[in-house]
Order: sequence, then structure tokens, then C-alpha cells
Amino acid sequence: MSDDTDTSDPADDEPPADAAFERELATARALLDDADDVSALHVGVVRGDRVDSTAARRSEGEQAGLETLTLLASHLRTVADEAGVDYETVAADAAGLAGQVDELPTGAETAAPDTDGAHTDAGDAAADDE
Repeated sequence: MSDDTDTSDPADDEPPADAAFERELATARALLDDADDVSALHVGVVRGDRVDSTAARRSEGEQAGLETLTLLASHLRTVADEAGVDYETVAADAAGLAGQVDELPTGAETAAPDTDGAHTDAGDAAADDE
């Protein structure tokens, strides 16, 4: 007697979290491989409770602002899709969180623009409880 009922869990078919992370890390590296085509970027890295980020744009003025907003919108969309919530919720939560995280250092040693207009920021992602 055969049983046609599939009792397998679809989650069992998904790659382990480490494998998925490694795949996405490789994708991120591939995006940066041909820097000649890149006109703007924003990269953030979380290590424990520390967040380091860098942003760079080749353009100036209004175009640079539009590229920055486009990158932000893309990040919000990605987070919303991963969380299964609407973009407005993620944007509101991000705005609220932005007011709670420690200020990013502004000293020349951590926030010096380079010749391409790149800017590196480092900050503590822990909420300010004071």
C-alpha cells in the first residue's frame, strides 16, 4: 500500500543558514568585482554589537542625493521582503531605531572622505539606554 502524502517539511529543502550567508557574501563580492561600472555603493557590516559602514558615490549634487535615496529604498525593500512586512513598517522602524543608536563618530580617524568621495562611518549598534 503506497502513501502519496508528502510529510516532508519544505524548510528541510532550504540550505543551512551558514551556506545561505556564504552565498550572499559571494554575491556581494561579485557586485564589487567590476568597480568601473559602480556609481554608488553603501555597505554595512555587523560584528557583534558593532556596525561599520561605508558609502561612496561618483556623482555630485542632486544625482548623489538620488543615488543615496535609491540605495536606502533598496535596503528597506530587502529588509521588508525578508521580514514579510510592508515597506512603510520597515521605514518607520528604521527611523525610530536611527534615533536610538549611538551617534556615529565624526573624527577624522573614522570618517575621512577619500578622493572618490567615499565616506566611512563606524558606530555602535547597541541602543542608548540612557
